Amino acid sequence: MPVAVVTNTVSEKIDLLSLPGAYVIVRRMNYGEELKRSNMATKFLMSSDKNAKDVQGEIDMQTEEVAYWDFANLVVEHNLTDANDVPLNFKSRQHVAMLDGSIGREVGTIIDAFNGVKDSEEVKNS
Repeated sequence: MPVAVVTNTVSEKIDLLSLPGAYVIVRRMNYGEELKRSNMATKFLMSSDKNAKDVQGEIDMQTEEVAYWDFANLVVEHNLTDANDVPLNFKSRQHVAMLDGSIGREVGTIIDAFNGVKDSEEVKNS
């Protein structure tokens, strides 16, 4: 029978181009996680006045929330540290936020590439 579950779950060490000597290992999402991530990416809000014929809608792009979720849940190993040589904890939003922008973008791109994120712009890390 064909296997329909994620079996190739973890990448090899992927060297960062933006920081020589640095690497990350990321893992593949299962379908349930893909659905959760996609749902986190956008929120659609609607409102209307009871007497009005007009309905207002708003799409709230949650790219920051998705990026924090990705780092916390999809980076399984890395060798990145802060200025005091303390390993960064990607489950901490503060640690993710303090990353150099080019390094954070590169790690996000690695996560997206390994997970095949290409369907919609709102779920891409960038």
